[in-house]
Amino acid sequence: MPNEIDVVRGQDVTPEQQEFISYWTHLYFKDVTVCNDKKAAPVHWRLMLRNEGEILSQVAITELEIEIDGQKVTAGSIGGLLTPTHLQGNGHANSLMERAEKFIFTDLNLPMGILFCLPGLVPFYARRGWTPITRPVTLQQKCGPVEWGAEVMVLERGEHLIGDRSIHVPNQTKTKSEQD
Repeated sequence: MPNEIDVVRGQDVTPEQQEFISYWTHLYFKDVTVCNDKKAAPVHWRLMLRNEGEILSQVAITELEIEIDGQKVTAGSIGGLLTPTHLQGNGHANSLMERAEKFIFTDLNLPMGILFCLPGLVPFYARRGWTPITRPVTLQQKCGPVEWGAEVMVLERGEHLIGDRSIHVPNQTKTKSEQD
């Protein structure tokens, strides 16, 4: 039986899906200090790759309002790409990312994707055409703008972006999907 991808809106996950997300998020990201003091963006969509009921991988997508080179843009933000350690190396993350990129550009009709990741994940995303941002990226927090301390990468529909871009993530308002 071929793998299937479920598209789940926001937090409308089943208890089994939530257990998968919670377990693997905690395992992979519990010691990531770059995230500890920052408010997390809401998750608008989750894509879940499964085979015969077994969850193989998941990725979260947020419609994120950003300012890139002074222009306001809604980007599809990738987060929480999770594949259990015993299933890694089988192409599951690549299959899921292929669908996530299509979801951003086709289903949501957004002009670009953005992701925040650890340095060790840059080669994986770079092979997929994502471009590292070389300037510091700032996130608006209650205390004011703070610098993201890890890597930021972008992907634009049909183009290879240059990494020398100015990016700021302001406080988030409701997206079109949330208003519908």
